[in-house]
Amino acid sequence: MTVTELAFFVGASGPVTAEGTEVINQAIEVQTEWSTRNAPSMPQGRENRGVSFLQQIEDPSVYLLTAHWASVEEHNLCIAAPENRETLSKIPPYFQVDKIVYFHLKDVAINSTSGKNGEISILQSPIISVGRLTIAAEKRQAFEQAWNEVKGILEEFVKPNVVKNGWRLEKENETTEEFVLVAGWPNLEKYRDFAQAKDFERYQSVLASFAQTRDLKCYRRIL
Repeated sequence: MTVTELAFFVGASGPVTAEGTEVINQAIEVQTEWSTRNAPSMPQGRENRGVSFLQQIEDPSVYLLTAHWASVEEHNLCIAAPENRETLSKIPPYFQVDKIVYFHLKDVAINSTSGKNGEISILQSPIISVGRLTIAAEKRQAFEQAWNEVKGILEEFVKPNVVKNGWRLEKENETTEEFVLVAGWPNLEKYRDFAQAKDFERYQSVLASFAQTRDLKCYRRIL
């Protein structure tokens, strides 16, 4: 099993400066070097590890860091490493530490495609949408069945970009689950046009009928 880290950051006073972005860049480099030393069987290098740093379009003070790990335990070992902790100590002037939220998804490779000719991976997409849906725990199976019936609507619309989805591994409570939906887009216009697409209402009705809360935002990659 591999897991994908999603870590959300909020700027200390709006969008971060180039210096703040460089601190994240240094942290990424430290973690990449740690992975090379301690997890040699895993894909190496930023692109192969699904590493990216994204800036939200709706609120440019919000950022998203992604990376692939062999397991949650491996990621936690990296976090605890002295060299990583030293780098992370440089974050507070640029980001609100108390608002950092991170979790993992199982087997959601955002740096890969199905192998079909011409497909564009999520991390190579100019625009990346991230949807977070809260689903009642007892409705997870029913939602998965309904989602499988309508996900093709979105997948067909975004081609040659791709769609990935998965469940948050770390539960906030026992009564709800979080479903995360990530898609690549060529531009914001295409993203906005989806609301006018054929069968969009059927797609939307499934999400609306199950989701207790929904949060959908767009990002651009900056690292």
